Amino acid sequence: MVATALLTWRPLRVDDVPAWARLFAAAEEVDDTGELFSEEDLRDDLADPALDLAADSVAVLDGDELVAYQITLPPADAAGVGPVVASHGVVHPRWRRRGIGTSLLRRGLERAGDAGAALMVRVPERDAGAAAVCAAAGMRPARWWSDLRLDLARPLAPAPAPAGVEIVALGPGYDHGRWDEPLRAAHNAAFADHWGSAAVGADTWRAMRTGAAAFRPAHSAVACADGEIVAYVLGYEYPSPGPGRELYVGTVGTLPAWRGRGLARALLTHVLQSAQAAGFATSVLTVDSQNATGALGVYERVGYVPHRRSVTWLR
Repeated sequence: MVATALLTWRPLRVDDVPAWARLFAAAEEVDDTGELFSEEDLRDDLADPALDLAADSVAVLDGDELVAYQITLPPADAAGVGPVVASHGVVHPRWRRRGIGTSLLRRGLERAGDAGAALMVRVPERDAGAAAVCAAAGMRPARWWSDLRLDLARPLAPAPAPAGVEIVALGPGYDHGRWDEPLRAAHNAAFADHWGSAAVGADTWRAMRTGAAAFRPAHSAVACADGEIVAYVLGYEYPSPGPGRELYVGTVGTLPAWRGRGLARALLTHVLQSAQAAGFATSVLTVDSQNATGALGVYERVGYVPHRRSVTWLR
């Protein structure tokens, strides 16, 4: 095997996408995170207008093979944390325990330090190696997240919207001009008090949320009262790790003044029923285990059950 000193370190490029997809696939065979991405999904990631590939990314290559990567996002003001730099990366299983992950993490910490921010990294709970690298770098576990799974072969209990609220599907034909700004405003208001969340700008919202190839407007919906969005659910579809199609519920948000009225359950049930009708086999979502709004209980009442856990590390 090539010595790590002979590896090439440079920024990620769009033409790395096929090799990047192969890296994710190789890592998933070992890590079993349930996360798979198509080449189109990865191109969407690189199209984030907030991302400067030359400054914010690292590709580590053995010849033409991508053996590791890291993306470190620009600083943002995160609720409950303050200024943070979020980072994610993967090292190919054959190249682990050779210092590559440690070097990438050090780069992220230096980037965060230069910005006067904390570094934020999320790690699967079962990944003892990544946790050890974070701990050795002086990071601390700060938040736990639960991945939940729902078998869509099971019947869903009815969950009507409260009086005066209309549920509106966003597809199949999504209207960016009609929905993007009201949705973004509702999202930023709904998540302003959620730990680790930061406001999303207009360009990033369109590129990464409603303009992403994985976005499924036919399985997304809003709840409106007096013509204004008061809650929403956005659905996405990535390559499924198991048999049958899987709907990923990327975001469930309710304006603070409308919480506790059953809107999230009503919207989620509406979206899941549409997924059942379209032949989806399962649905998954991720929730903050310490969420103060009671979101975990809402999802469990719909029928989701815990599947995996991950941990956010900070320094």
